[in-house]
Amino acid sequence: MSVLRSELLYSEVSQAMTRPPQGVARVTRHRRKRTPPNSQKRKKATRVRKPQRSESKISKVGQLTQELREALQQQAATSEILHIISGSPSDVSVVFQKLLAHAARICEAKFGNIYRLEDDALCLVASHNTPAALAATRTRVAINPNFPFGRMAATRKAVHVADIRTEEGYVKLRDPQLVGPAEISGVRTILAVPMLKDGELIGSFTIYRQQVRPFTERQIALVTNFAAQAVVAIENVRLLNELRQRTDELGRSVAELQRERNNKLMNMEAMAAAISHEVRQPLASIAANGSAALRFLGHEPPNLEEVRSALNRTVNDSHRASEIFDSIRTLFGKADPGHEPIDVNDLVHSVMDALQGEVQAHGIAAGVALPLGLPRIAGHRGQLQEVLINLVRNAIEAMHNDEDSSRVLQVSAERHAGDKVMIAVKDSGPGIDLKRRTNIFDAFVTSKSQGMGLGLAISRMIVQRHSGQLSAAQAHPRGAIFRVVLPLQRRN
Repeated sequence: MSVLRSELLYSEVSQAMTRPPQGVARVTRHRRKRTPPNSQKRKKATRVRKPQRSESKISKVGQLTQELREALQQQAATSEILHIISGSPSDVSVVFQKLLAHAARICEAKFGNIYRLEDDALCLVASHNTPAALAATRTRVAINPNFPFGRMAATRKAVHVADIRTEEGYVKLRDPQLVGPAEISGVRTILAVPMLKDGELIGSFTIYRQQVRPFTERQIALVTNFAAQAVVAIENVRLLNELRQRTDELGRSVAELQRERNNKLMNMEAMAAAISHEVRQPLASIAANGSAALRFLGHEPPNLEEVRSALNRTVNDSHRASEIFDSIRTLFGKADPGHEPIDVNDLVHSVMDALQGEVQAHGIAAGVALPLGLPRIAGHRGQLQEVLINLVRNAIEAMHNDEDSSRVLQVSAERHAGDKVMIAVKDSGPGIDLKRRTNIFDAFVTSKSQGMGLGLAISRMIVQRHSGQLSAAQAHPRGAIFRVVLPLQRRN
């Protein structure tokens, strides 16, 4: 019994000696509740995974930073190009150069070209850093459907060649379009983007790399955007040119209407002045001849021969006045001028005969030099007669106002330039004022105190309507010479 009890006490003492104090036991139990047995394993696992998460985040941040940098570069480039397009609407070359420079820089390309479609071929219009040898061989590229430019033209989509040396045309056909870039300038990667307007191909935006490094989707999208901006620049130039052309056409139309209006007004004024200018002389002659006839009738006995001569001159002057009215009406109207074959010698003689009295009254020595056999001209006889009458009268008046006692008038005609006749009226007067030489044939320009400034203007109008020319020059040693050049009559 004592042995059994001893063993029990020993057991209790042993347990008491190995049992921790009561407070410590509670803490231990509390820690066990908060810290499960496998917590150490989870902590170790967590410590292993943390570095992996940090590296992933750093990589993601670097990627986003790079994308942000590229986006900012693209935005800045686009903004600059749009500014250039708006500031240089008529100079597309500046826009092309900036587009290529930005595309090559942002896309890390070695060089780039822009082509325009002309007659089923792509023609080089702009380049950036392109080797001269390559540019010389790529000024005009035929569109072949078996090669990159041809595929781009057929599909109207970007063509991306990662390595040109792997192209079938390069490997098998050895086509110059592919061999040239690779062998001349070491081209390997090519990106050709179509330039489209309303779905139609108008050119190509192309960039190159000299190593095998394909362009990214973001870079292809950027070049596509630049190609669209190049089309905008081209369209701006076209619209600006059309606007300028239409503005010029409108300006010419307005000017033409203004000239037509002025011509009508001038024609009305000139017609009234021409009637007064041209008819004055025959009316004065009619009055003078009528007075002479009355005087001769008052003689005792009446001088019937002189009366008859004066009356004949009166009749001739009345006919001449009627012809003047017909000529003026034809000149300023729209009726058929009624051209007829005219003998130049007869025309000159008729004018000199009509003005013989005036020539003699001014003490002028008049002469004519008319070769025989001059070809006929075609024109309105009355109008051309008025031209010569105006020129001869101007010569008479010029010499009348000149103090020089020598007064000589010479009228001549000759064959000119094979198919024309030239009539010249030369005087020995003071000549042409240098200040008036440039506008001597303008309407309402005159040096005469009583003149209207219409004689030479009307004469030039008549000659021009006869497809001829009227000119004036200084004569030698003094005086002036007026030349009328008229075409010969056409043979049927």
